[in-house]
Amino acid sequence: MTENITGILTKAGKQFIATQALNDKGLGVKELVFANIPNLNEKAERNPNEGMPPSLQIVYRRPIDVEGKVDDNTVAWAVILEQDIGDFDYNWIGLVTETGLLLAVDYLPMQRKRKGVNNVHNRSFVLKFAAAAALSRITIPAQSWMFDYSPQLDQINVELSTLAVSIINNMHRFIKQNFKEKNYE
Repeated sequence: MTENITGILTKAGKQFIATQALNDKGLGVKELVFANIPNLNEKAERNPNEGMPPSLQIVYRRPIDVEGKVDDNTVAWAVILEQDIGDFDYNWIGLVTETGLLLAVDYLPMQRKRKGVNNVHNRSFVLKFAAAAALSRITIPAQSWMFDYSPQLDQINVELSTLAVSIINNMHRFIKQNFKEKNYE
């Protein structure tokens, strides 16, 4: 599996993890928060001192649907924004604990989530830190719920290539036949 680490732990998140580790308690990650932050540059360095955005900028909150461990030091949480959810735009995602603490944050290019058939967003938040799986108390492998679209994409490429060759061959036959009938040979 390709390693795609997104977002950063906030300074408060790092302190929270240290406290939870000392007290032998899990992280209690509860939800992903989606916000539309005006003039946010998705390429900007993430701010470790960042807090929750103002409530007017928060466009949606979603309880975690699934969680999994990639390896002992990497964990993932994910949500699915189904087709009946929307309409809103977002460019900021926050990972929030049961206590309301902003554990981690990430910036994105502006995403448009519209209500409607086939408009589903799958969002995962992946973090890497020492003993992440044990501290998060996540034992289920992330691979058990992460879906690999590669076989479907490979099949589509094969089908498109076959179709393109077929169209070109048919055009060639048509042109050849057309020229024979008009005595251009």
